[in-house]
Amino acid sequence: MAALTERVDRLELALASFVEHTERMVAAIHEDVAEIRASNARTDRKLLEMQQQAEKDRQQAEKSRQQDREQTEKDRKDFNKRLAEIADAHGRLIEDMVWPNGSRIATELFEGDVIVTSAIRVKRKHPADAGQMMEIDLFVAGSRHLFVCEAKSKVTPEKVADYLERVARIPEFFPEFAELKILPALASVHIDESMVKHLNRCRVYAVAFGDETMELLNKGAF
Repeated sequence: MAALTERVDRLELALASFVEHTERMVAAIHEDVAEIRASNARTDRKLLEMQQQAEKDRQQAEKSRQQDREQTEKDRKDFNKRLAEIADAHGRLIEDMVWPNGSRIATELFEGDVIVTSAIRVKRKHPADAGQMMEIDLFVAGSRHLFVCEAKSKVTPEKVADYLERVARIPEFFPEFAELKILPALASVHIDESMVKHLNRCRVYAVAFGDETMELLNKGAF
């Protein structure tokens, strides 16, 4: 009987030890699970913070790119505006250089014709269509001839073609000159020799700055 009691006691002790060990294991597992959950929560928060920061960085980068694009566009417009102002000032400078020499150059071409009138920067609306406007930088009219000159910062074949199209319409805008022989000219500070040859083929006079003043470059070439 004593032996049985002893065995029962040992079993109870073993069971108690097992239960205690199991409880410790379960508690440890609970602690591990809690730590894992806490770690996951910290990781989730960190990932969320990183995502939020990445989104802020993306938005800031996009804002910076947009500002750069806007500044680039503004700089481009300012540059083009400045170029246009320079080109306009250059054109007016050439006009101002041609104007004092207009009558003298026209006289060289008029073959004894007497100058009747001359003007600079003349604008005229079309008699039949007020919506159309023509501007002539310089014209000198005689009784038989009309010398018309346009100033260009640079003379190109395209500008020559455009100019001749407008010259052909001068009688429409200035019917009082319709019976006169038109002598078209293009003026610039410098006109290349190859361009002068092109003007000769187009029967357009070339006017450029010579040694002292503006002069004809191709008188008698056609």
